[in-house]
Amino acid sequence: MRPLLNYSDKLMQVFGIVGWKDNGKTTLVERLISNLTKRGYQVASVKHAHHDVDLDQPGRDSYRHRAAGARQTMLATGNRWALMHEYGNQTEAPVEQLLEQFAPCDLVIIEGYKQGPHDKLEVVRQLNKRGLLLNQVPNVQAIATDLEDLDVSVPILDINNIDQVADWVLLQTGLTGKSQPNSNLNDCYSPTQNLVSAQAVWDAMRSHAHPHRRQKTLDLDACHNLFLAEDVTSHFDSPRFSNVAVDGWALRYDDLAKHNYCLPVMQNEANAGADCDITLQSGFCIRAFTGARMPTGADTVVMQEDVQLKQGKVYFQQATKSGINWRSRGEDVRQGEIILSKGQRVRPQDIGLAAATGHAQLPVSLPVRIALFSTGDEVQEIGTALSENGIYDVNRHLLKALYRGLHCQVTDLGILADDYDCLYQAIDQASQSHDLIITSGGASTGNHDHIAAVLAALGEVHAWRVAIKPGRPLAFGTLNQGQTLFLGLPGNPVAANVCSLMFGTPLISVLGGGPWQHPKQHAQRLGFDLKKKPGRREWVRVYQEIQNDGSVLLQRSASHGSGILTSMTKADGLVELAEDTGNLSKGTLVNYLPFNQFSISQ
Repeated sequence: MRPLLNYSDKLMQVFGIVGWKDNGKTTLVERLISNLTKRGYQVASVKHAHHDVDLDQPGRDSYRHRAAGARQTMLATGNRWALMHEYGNQTEAPVEQLLEQFAPCDLVIIEGYKQGPHDKLEVVRQLNKRGLLLNQVPNVQAIATDLEDLDVSVPILDINNIDQVADWVLLQTGLTGKSQPNSNLNDCYSPTQNLVSAQAVWDAMRSHAHPHRRQKTLDLDACHNLFLAEDVTSHFDSPRFSNVAVDGWALRYDDLAKHNYCLPVMQNEANAGADCDITLQSGFCIRAFTGARMPTGADTVVMQEDVQLKQGKVYFQQATKSGINWRSRGEDVRQGEIILSKGQRVRPQDIGLAAATGHAQLPVSLPVRIALFSTGDEVQEIGTALSENGIYDVNRHLLKALYRGLHCQVTDLGILADDYDCLYQAIDQASQSHDLIITSGGASTGNHDHIAAVLAALGEVHAWRVAIKPGRPLAFGTLNQGQTLFLGLPGNPVAANVCSLMFGTPLISVLGGGPWQHPKQHAQRLGFDLKKKPGRREWVRVYQEIQNDGSVLLQRSASHGSGILTSMTKADGLVELAEDTGNLSKGTLVNYLPFNQFSISQ
């Protein structure tokens, strides 16, 4: 804590808010002043503006005074007064000199004046190509951000949690007499933030997710990747009769030794699809082809490549084994046996087995119905001209492809504004005809983040703000008396993508009639040192790198900011790190989750 500044015998604390343009400095200052004022502090502010900004308007009396050459002009009304000073040829006054003009107060918040000597808080909503001001200007003591991957040595505050930011400023300035600040304010994942664990979210999902129970009997060709709605049994034994497995010669094994491994050939042949049954004569062999009914009396088939045929006799090897190269009736499945189980996803091989046992159709659960939309006044549709502060809608298109790849029926509701009434109406309407509503953005704690409030008004919030990285603003709840589930994803594209894989896919499995299943993982070794704070679950984007000795190491895919999509496009999977895991060294065995299990090809 710096000592109280003394300007003209006026004691007051001074603290600055800095950041690159369009990162939300003014919004944070506005919320900070409001918060501290409500706590009983007397707060003043300084806004460092551009040279061409004018507080006065041409034509006003005060403007005419200045235009006439007045060095200082005071504008006074019944509610306020303002003193305007013209620099003329003088250099701009330092902030210390401007502070002399203030009446005594508890705290002066300065927006701008990056090079000033006072302590500062840097605001970072998006990374700037010029880097962090932390490394370029003096006395930056902390960073307020909603990015989850900043690797800095100063405390990181949650920009959307104004109480946390205000408490930290009070601690930093020593103005703690009128409030009781929280501890551990330099960690946006600390227990004071009341974040829930990933396991608590999964437990809530398992408790409230149930199959939608819409099912239909579909032709085999339409069943791929859907979940079976009922057990499927075989209509008959498979194979239906004992049959030959190779092209060769059928015989009775005991006849080989009796006839010195040389048997005469019967005139008949056993052919696939033949109507008649053939009985093998004792001491003879018979030509037999793949798929033919096994001749009565035969118990062995020898491949044609393993014999010699001379003058109507077949010569066999003494090493010939008994009982080879034929399939007995019912060897695969028996009539009435369950061949496919309720709740399993139908794979190509399952369709083949169903066809083999006489099923032209299967009873399946219909695709999960998902309503999907993005939120944000800054989010714009692809193909439109971007406004100065606009961004294209990445998440909606990314998530639509992901969930359709998981064989869901996705209704695209477009982009919704950061407006409570608009969101309320859209979510309420979508809940009447969908199994799951998925949103991206608006799930945090900012003034324009309404998702959690709307969810609470329309249904129930079962989990919100989770100790995970990426994806802390995740929200889960139920609507329509529990008939419709809600998943509120973060606005950052990587976080939305990762949370869809880790939380969305288990939900879809259950809704579609399948089992609850955490994404599959297997052990792999890290190819890099990894830093991690205990207390949160993390998913790190990686790719597999084959070493010269044939072993595989996992490498970090790219820069790991939550908005850096190349960290996903260059990855082929995730490393999952539990809450109690700390820093890991290269070569450590970790849990690797490949993307290909989510129908994402590598």
